[in-house]
Amino acid sequence: MTGEFLHASQEDFKQLDRNGDLLIKAEYRGEFYGIKQESVKRVLSDRQIPVLVITPQSVKNLVNSEESGGTRFLTVFLDADDTVLDARLKARGQQSTEAVKDQRMGDRDSKKMCVYSVLNSDLTKTVALISDSWEFRKSGGMLPQRVIRLMIDCGVLIVENANVGNIKGASYDLSLGDEFYYEGKRGTLTTKDTFILVEPFEFVFVTCQEKFNLPRDVAGRFDISVGLFFQGLVLSNGPQVDPGFRGGLWCLLFNTSNDTVQLRRGQHYATIEFIKLIEPTPPYAGRYQDKDQIGDYLPRKASRSPISYLKKDIKSLKKEKWLIKILPMVLAIFALIVAILSATGVIKGN
Repeated sequence: MTGEFLHASQEDFKQLDRNGDLLIKAEYRGEFYGIKQESVKRVLSDRQIPVLVITPQSVKNLVNSEESGGTRFLTVFLDADDTVLDARLKARGQQSTEAVKDQRMGDRDSKKMCVYSVLNSDLTKTVALISDSWEFRKSGGMLPQRVIRLMIDCGVLIVENANVGNIKGASYDLSLGDEFYYEGKRGTLTTKDTFILVEPFEFVFVTCQEKFNLPRDVAGRFDISVGLFFQGLVLSNGPQVDPGFRGGLWCLLFNTSNDTVQLRRGQHYATIEFIKLIEPTPPYAGRYQDKDQIGDYLPRKASRSPISYLKKDIKSLKKEKWLIKILPMVLAIFALIVAILSATGVIKGN
């Protein structure tokens, strides 16, 4: 292990930088710090794992080093709740000023470059997660229950509304969220209005309660629960969640059956599994990054299912066909009534 930060004068620091001797370089309050390339190489030559504690701004140096064929690092951003960080400042006799908060926000922008972003609320679990991530850094496969639980506890994979009871052997059961879109209207489930009734051949957009933060080496795949599948619901959108995705998930569910399907607020409606990649990949950077409102996902012209309109047209045609069949009988009865009324003098000609 190494944490050998070199504190040098500005002149010496610039000379080391020009010579390419520095792996990490940072300036803090007018002072210059760095980690030499040879310090890391010495640890590696002793068959040990170098652990570098660096500033968020220095992460870019490591990323550039990797892209140029340098040593590959597992980059982990260690974060904490603002209340915890403020308490640490107070213990050192400092205050959380606006400048400190601005720096904190700037630091958090750097976590997008890291493979993992960990909420360091439990040191033992944080160390365990980093150790596992390093051990399996070149391995791929589905994440088991223990690792899913460990990641969730450390603010990875699922960062909001996670329920450890939903963790299965190698998956997580998603809970139906409150927002939905049905029959051309947006709706919200509540404690009083807890159900969505999906009519035959209709579709509904739904969200899950959970919010996600996938590492750059983990992808997800989700699909409808078996129970709802056997009731006739199918998931119609792409099921993959890209590495590095942050935000909420939505589903387009289509009722293929002839019966109304009932969805209940908070129920297990879909299952997601997580797949470890053999190496990190650039994070997801699409239009849905950091989106968690269903309005962000709805297509502009989403309305009702064309099949449902066709079904109604067929019903309408059936009614019209029925009228055509009885129309001659109705006309005959009408003519008979007119004849009777004419014979009795009730109806008189001109």
